[in-house]
Amino acid sequence: MTIFETYGKEIVALFIPFITWSLNTILRPKAKLLLASRHNFTFLVHQPRLDINGNVTSPTQTVQTNSIVLRNTGKETAKNVELVFNWKPLCLNVWPSRHYIEHNETDRRYILIFESLAPNEVVGCELLSINEELPALIIARSEQCVAQTIEMYPQPVMKNWQRQGSIFLGLTGLALAAYLAILLLQFLVLKTPLGH
Repeated sequence: MTIFETYGKEIVALFIPFITWSLNTILRPKAKLLLASRHNFTFLVHQPRLDINGNVTSPTQTVQTNSIVLRNTGKETAKNVELVFNWKPLCLNVWPSRHYIEHNETDRRYILIFESLAPNEVVGCELLSINEELPALIIARSEQCVAQTIEMYPQPVMKNWQRQGSIFLGLTGLALAAYLAILLLQFLVLKTPLGH
């Protein structure tokens, strides 16, 4: 008899607290911020740009726009969420409309502070600038985490039955994988024949 056959149950029992701790750490509720740019665009306006004396400095003007979206995909509320821009943009619109605090640093950095962002809550910032560059978003963060920047692109909306079907198939596959893992572990550790 090998050591695994003799003490298989005890060895498996030693790993249970480690597995429990790992699952508690991984599944613990926490805030997770995702940041994306929905779109940005530069409009070329065919209207001359004039200086203070009325002289034409450029035959056209530019209008630059950027749409930034920040979402808390975690299970915990993100507190004191900050968006730090290089400088204050000419026009800024926060949607959905909500209270925020503006702060200008001595080096012209512009900071928006939201008191909190609930789980699955989304806040968007629309920026607009005329004949100037838009400020870059330096960082988005909260007390709990720093926002992760992700790519975003348009996607077709799935029908309800397709979404529910894919969830059902995914859960069925997960249950089957867990069952097969238990069978394999039982066979390797306890040398129990499969199917008994």
